[in-house]
Amino acid sequence: MSRLSIKRGGIPLGKILISGYYGFSNAGDEAMLTAIVTSLKEQDPQVELTVLSGHPEVTARLHPVKAIHRFDLWGICRAMAGTDLLLSGGGSLLQNVTSRLSLYYYLSIIALGILLGKKVMLFAQGIGPIRGSFSRWLTRLVCQKVDLITVRDDGSLDDLKAMGFSPEKIRVTSDAVFSLPEGRKEEGTLLLDQLGVDRSRPLVGFALRHWKGEERFIQEFAKAADALKHQYQAQILFLPLQFPADAQLSAQVEAAMEDSRDVFILDQKCSTQGYQDLICNLHLLIGMRLHALVFAAINDVPFMAISYDPKVDRFVDGMKGNVVDTIGRITSEELVSMAGRLWHADGRQGRERICALREEARANIGRALELIHR
Repeated sequence: MSRLSIKRGGIPLGKILISGYYGFSNAGDEAMLTAIVTSLKEQDPQVELTVLSGHPEVTARLHPVKAIHRFDLWGICRAMAGTDLLLSGGGSLLQNVTSRLSLYYYLSIIALGILLGKKVMLFAQGIGPIRGSFSRWLTRLVCQKVDLITVRDDGSLDDLKAMGFSPEKIRVTSDAVFSLPEGRKEEGTLLLDQLGVDRSRPLVGFALRHWKGEERFIQEFAKAADALKHQYQAQILFLPLQFPADAQLSAQVEAAMEDSRDVFILDQKCSTQGYQDLICNLHLLIGMRLHALVFAAINDVPFMAISYDPKVDRFVDGMKGNVVDTIGRITSEELVSMAGRLWHADGRQGRERICALREEARANIGRALELIHR
């Protein structure tokens, strides 16, 4: 019997199991899930989606999906047995810099899908860095057997080629988040009013995260924020994309500033749309967090990227932009100098590129649906 034989109203149903870093209050990963689920439902309203999540009850509440715990072995096996397609992604899942174990976890999920004879797609993945000959060998052994690989940047394609992958099965696409609509300025101003932001003055956003050497870079960001306030009468808004860690770091930067007046820290988790609504009201964004930079690009907001991971450099390269420096070397002088060059920039200069990335993100959803309906 065909896996698509169950019908509702005469329309074959497809089932997709989605694996990623979901349910951990990371706004970037949740934005990817929002984009994937929304786009799948737009293109195929009948598709049934199940997500592996760190907090399945939260994921099921926020999205029109079923959710099971990412470490519920029997639940995963049951879901895998009943699915038509395993969609692994998006995001930087196949890397072992932040955690060696996470690479093995995602490879084991992919291997289970292959073992059970399921169609498997690596979806808009950011590959690497994968360090160590064994990890690279294992990644190639498992992932060469999937049905389709799509990666979100040329650097990921190069990494796969270096590991011995044939490029014939790989497509370069864009980050799933590019399929989302722009922010709503009026909705964002309501949030800013609650924080006490003066809408008549420019607002500079900072989207930072913990990383090695933060005792030094906290001071550099604090000095840069003070200088921007002084030179441009700017207000500062810290945008934590992962609570509570990013909010704690933002508070440390604020405490290191000479003058903390007109400095605001977003003190609540936002939906993906909520972050978009806030960021579209910024004059400039200074970011370490990749998806804060993506949100800025979608909303024509000039941004400055500080690199802590190759994925940041790859995104900026794709946007034909510039990384200010790496987090290990960044100085307040560099930040202020780049801000000066961008202060009167027209964020819309990348609009044609954004439109192309949006179309590619939607096309990638179509490739996933084609796999289950073949």
